[in-house]
Amino acid sequence: MQIKHSQLTPRKMGQLITEWIYNTPARVTARKLHLNYRTAQLWYDRIRKGILAQQESLFFEGPVEVDETYLGMKPPGMKGTAMVGKVPVFGIFDRKTGLVHASVMADVSASGLLPEILKHVAKGAVIYSDGFGAYYHLRRMEYVHRIVIHDHYYSLGCGWHSNSIESFWAYLQAHLASRKGLPRYLYNLHVQEVVFRFNNRDPHKLRYAVRRILTFDA
Repeated sequence: MQIKHSQLTPRKMGQLITEWIYNTPARVTARKLHLNYRTAQLWYDRIRKGILAQQESLFFEGPVEVDETYLGMKPPGMKGTAMVGKVPVFGIFDRKTGLVHASVMADVSASGLLPEILKHVAKGAVIYSDGFGAYYHLRRMEYVHRIVIHDHYYSLGCGWHSNSIESFWAYLQAHLASRKGLPRYLYNLHVQEVVFRFNNRDPHKLRYAVRRILTFDA
């Protein structure tokens, strides 16, 4: 359903979009705007699905920072490291544009991550990463690979850091903090929403982008 087919008044729709922009939970938005919770949640879902349907496949020339993080809670009783059972997410931050690409991954080994890098990063680009073994082959793939040693990167003074992608992970975690108990299959939908928010950080730009999504398809 598009905005023009909504039973909400233009003023009410504008208020709902504003609440979404500021990451207000749908239940709180419904209460503030005197809406049925299902109505607020319906439009929140339409925005998220519209973002997913219209997301761009970004391609970066670098330099870039790459990293992985793990979301959610480890299932009770599951043995292994702290990451076992959580939802793995891989991210690429482009220092030139300030844009980020991130997605939930089924596999964070070299066979999963390297094709994702090839898809989104130009050959010859400088790539900053930690010492995770999956990145070992980057130099043989015609990339300039810089390994960040976290205990020393501040003292190097030559740009060998991963501060930017780490900042995005903090941004992602902050936005997902209120969405407790997400089913595993919904994580990528919410991750793409946060990527969209990050890449459209100016509220006016974000509002325009959301209205455009809801005007054409949602």
